[in-house]
Amino acid sequence: MSTGSAHHRRLLLRVWARNIHIYISMLGLLAVMFFSVTGIMLNHSDWFDLNDPRVTKMEGTLPAAMLKEPDKLAVVEKLRKDMGATGALDSFDVDEGTLEVVFKSPGRRTEASIDRVSGHAEVTVENHGFGGRIAELHRGTDAGPAWRLVIDITAVLLLITSLTGVTLWFLIPKWRPLGFTALAICIAGCLIVYFLFVP
Repeated sequence: MSTGSAHHRRLLLRVWARNIHIYISMLGLLAVMFFSVTGIMLNHSDWFDLNDPRVTKMEGTLPAAMLKEPDKLAVVEKLRKDMGATGALDSFDVDEGTLEVVFKSPGRRTEASIDRVSGHAEVTVENHGFGGRIAELHRGTDAGPAWRLVIDITAVLLLITSLTGVTLWFLIPKWRPLGFTALAICIAGCLIVYFLFVP
């Protein structure tokens, strides 16, 4: 009776592991593809011309009254509207004679230096293009909390997929030796590379 009950539990676990493995894998498939491609792009940034941003400079003028006692919201909106600043506000530094304002988004950085007396503004935009943008999304750099949540969810999906995959290898006797051999080779390979080749 206990043997049959144990067999039934193992069978039930196998069915659940297989179903979870299949559907979680399907759910995370596009995210895994995205992070796989962008991981290669980050690892070989020179192949995709990601190291040297395109730099654009422009000049303009902000009303001096806006800068006397700096109106942060007004200055930021003016830079967005008239000088094409995009991304999240990263810093807003007020000095005696100047304002330094920095905006950041994945693959793009905009820095504005504003003379508080004359209102003269110099804006520098560093843009890594579409490739740089999606590569930075891989890391979650300057992408905001919503995108970081996407990364966390993807990581959880991958973890569940891995655990259910190992469970399936363990629960199917004819696959078990091959599964453990593959797992051992993978672990050994990573350890060898780490201890022998990683500086």
